[in-house]
Order: sequence, then structure tokens, then C-alpha cells
Amino acid sequence: MSTPASSAPTPIPPASPVKTPAATYILFALVTIGAGLGGLTQTALNTMAADVLADLGTEIGWGQWITTAYIFSMGVAVPLASYLTKRFSVRSLLTGAFLLYLAGSLCDFAAQNFPMLLIGRVLEAVATGILMPLLQTIAMTRFPENRHGTAMGIAGIALGFAPNIGPTIGGAIMEAAGWRFLFLVLVASSAVLLVLTLLFVKERDVANASARLETPSLLLAALGFGGLLVGFTDAANYELAHPLVWAPLCVGGVCLALFLRRQRKVPNPLVNLGIFASGKYRASFAAQCFLYGCFLGMTLIVPLFVIEGGGHSAFDAGLVLLPGAFAALVFEPLAGMASDKLGPRRVAIFGGAFLAAGAVGMAFLPTAAPLWAAAVFQTLRCVGLTTLIPTTTAWGLSDLRKRGITTDGSSFMIMSRQIVAAMATAVMVFLITAFATPQTPDLGYHLALGFSGLLGACTLLTVVAFIRPREEAAGGGDEAETDRSR
Repeated sequence: MSTPASSAPTPIPPASPVKTPAATYILFALVTIGAGLGGLTQTALNTMAADVLADLGTEIGWGQWITTAYIFSMGVAVPLASYLTKRFSVRSLLTGAFLLYLAGSLCDFAAQNFPMLLIGRVLEAVATGILMPLLQTIAMTRFPENRHGTAMGIAGIALGFAPNIGPTIGGAIMEAAGWRFLFLVLVASSAVLLVLTLLFVKERDVANASARLETPSLLLAALGFGGLLVGFTDAANYELAHPLVWAPLCVGGVCLALFLRRQRKVPNPLVNLGIFASGKYRASFAAQCFLYGCFLGMTLIVPLFVIEGGGHSAFDAGLVLLPGAFAALVFEPLAGMASDKLGPRRVAIFGGAFLAAGAVGMAFLPTAAPLWAAAVFQTLRCVGLTTLIPTTTAWGLSDLRKRGITTDGSSFMIMSRQIVAAMATAVMVFLITAFATPQTPDLGYHLALGFSGLLGACTLLTVVAFIRPREEAAGGGDEAETDRSR
């Protein structure tokens, strides 16, 4: 028998990259589209609210609750997602979410009064609150580490593009077919998504079938989030000393503090606050709160600026928002890919500069300015938003993935930035109503837009100060997130 001529070890070929299964892409597409429908629905009624309320025989003062009820319901459902992802499979979660969305859209389509419309909005918001953290978790746990930015960029279409295009679609549908047609489209879309889920998403083992819901924490989160939301919403219509303002704010603040305290004491918290042990997460959390405070209120304030301030139509308001919506569709995935290639710092600074430029520039725009000028600044703002969302999210959640708490971080971030967005929107509406007098009709709008510009500048300063060049390249581990990704 012959022996080897040399005892040198045989070189080991480099490991081939892990191939992402086709089922993962199908699942990711379904969750992205579903969450996108939720983001679109959240803002689509902003440009048709007056017509909807008129058709239902409801006073215009109730219009804010179309958005407020949605934000509140989604905010309560988001922390619940941490428990649901432990207790149920992804297939079960998607099926439940799409059934809720279908029921809510049917309820809105057939609504004969305002309470019926609100019930439908609540069902849609709960479905969205389940899907959004799930979407970010799938992007961070089912794709290779060097593709997290790209996956989050695609996921960001649901988080950035959909809310941006919502007012434009709402205004166009209102002009062409009436507001009920929007919900007819949503009924058909959610039905198709439900069928595709049942056909293509396979059942997998449940991560923790014995998981129990920490009910007191959920109640505290609901009261905390709801109290702050109601208080900030009422602040736009009442003086700060009015009981309808300070009472819910106090209840909300106390309940939120008790919620945070309880999460540190109970053995199975609704949200694991160990997420804040990560410096990356803390910086990303701050940046996204400033970012959403700067931007989300603009889906309401810009239409008001164009319609009430400039005397244009709802369709014109939609056209102002349209270029920014399409910029979001382009820049969202590009930002994710650029973050994977170049690192998050340069991409985040690019996005922060555009956000601040657009937000500050619009603050100096007179209401009589041509529509194209408002569209330019809004587009700059959208480029910044959609560049920052995937970049800061993937960067901030990267540490949590290795510890198996991605969904906790995603859920708490989404809930908190909704609170900040509601607060910022209330401040902007308050500034408009308090300072837009017959003598100074534009002042309120300038102050509201200026406040948005301040938040945009804070976003830029945060990413410049805290997002460092990618030191995590040498960081270890590609450990599976066993308790979240099933």
C-alpha cells in the first residue's frame, strides 16, 4: 500500500457562504407587504379625513381620533409581540394578523357611523403592531450578518415608503372613487396575503409553548402609552392646565414608570430591558425617537400646510408628498446595501444631513410658496428618513441578535418612537392652533415646521456623535436567536 509523499496537511477550502432558503424570501416578502399595508393605512386617511367625517355625520373635531386610535392600538400591540413570538409560530402570527386586518378593513368599508370606523381602525392597528416587530426580527435573524443592512433596507419600505405614499394614495382615491374604495382594496389585499400565508408558510416548532403573558405589564403599558397619547392629543385643543391634558399625562407617566420598574423585577418580563445594556441600541433608540418625532407628524402637518394654509386641494397635498414617497422607495433599499458595504456611519450622516436640510428649509417656506418648493423640501426630508431607518435599525439591533432579544429591542423601539411621534405631532398642532391668528396666519405653521426642523437637527447630531466607524467587523458570533426566530 502506498503512503503519502508528504505529511503536510491538506488545505481546507474556505467555507462557502450560507445560502438563504427560498422560503425565507417568501416569508419576508409577505411580512413586508403586510406591514406596508399597515403603514399605508395609518396615514392614508390624513388627506381624506374631512370627507370621511362628513359622510359619517361626525364633527371635524373627532378627526384626530382616526389617527390617535390607530397609534394607540398599534402601540399597545407592539410590546405584546414580544410574548407572541415566544408563544406562537410565525405562520400562526401571520394568519392571525392578516385575519385581523381583513376584519378591520371590512368593518371600515361597511362603516355607517364613526364608532364602527374606529373599531376597524383598531383591528388594523393591532395587526400592524404584530407585524412590524416581526418584520425587523426576521430581517435580523434569518439573513446572514453581512446582509442585515440590505434586509432592513427592504423591510424599511414598509416603515418609510408606505407611510409616505399613504396621503398621496388617499388623496387620489378620494378624488377618483371615494374613501370606501380604499378599504375595498385593503380587503382584497389582506385576503390575498392570508391565502398566500396558508399556502407557502410552513409550520415550525414553537420556541416556548409554555410562555405566559405578563398581564400586569401589558395593562401598565397600555395605560402608560394611552395616557401619554391622550394627554398630548388633548394638549392641541385645551390649555395645559385643563384636566383633560394634565390628568392623562400624569396617569400615563406614572404607569409607564411602573411598567419599566416591573420589567426589571418579574422573571418573565413583557420586554427585556437588558436591551439598554447595548450602547449601540441606546444611540439608535435616541436617533429614531428624534427621527420619528421630526417626520411622522409631517404626514398630517404638510397636508394642513398645503390645504388650510395655502388654499389647495387634498389632491394637491398628495402631489406635494408624492416625490418624497418615490424617493423613499429608491433610497430605502439602497441605504441598506450601502450600510453593508460602507458601514453605518457615513450612510447615517448622509441621511441625517438630508433630513435636517429638508426639515429646516421647510420651516422658512411661506404658505403662498409654489407647490414644487414644498415638494422639494419634503423630498429631502424623505431621503433622510428612508436612509436613516434601515441604517440605524440594523446597527442598533446588531448586538441584541447575539443575545436573543432582538424582538424585545424592536418592540420597545417601535412603541417608544410612536409615543414620541404622537407627542411631537401634538406640539405641532398646538403651535398651529395657538399662533395662527388672523394677523399672523403663517406663524403657527412656521413654528410647527421649525419644531420639526429642530428634531431633524437633533437626529443629525446624534448620529454624528454616537455612530462610530464599523468597529463591529471583528465582533464575534453569528449565534442563532433560538427564542425569537421561529
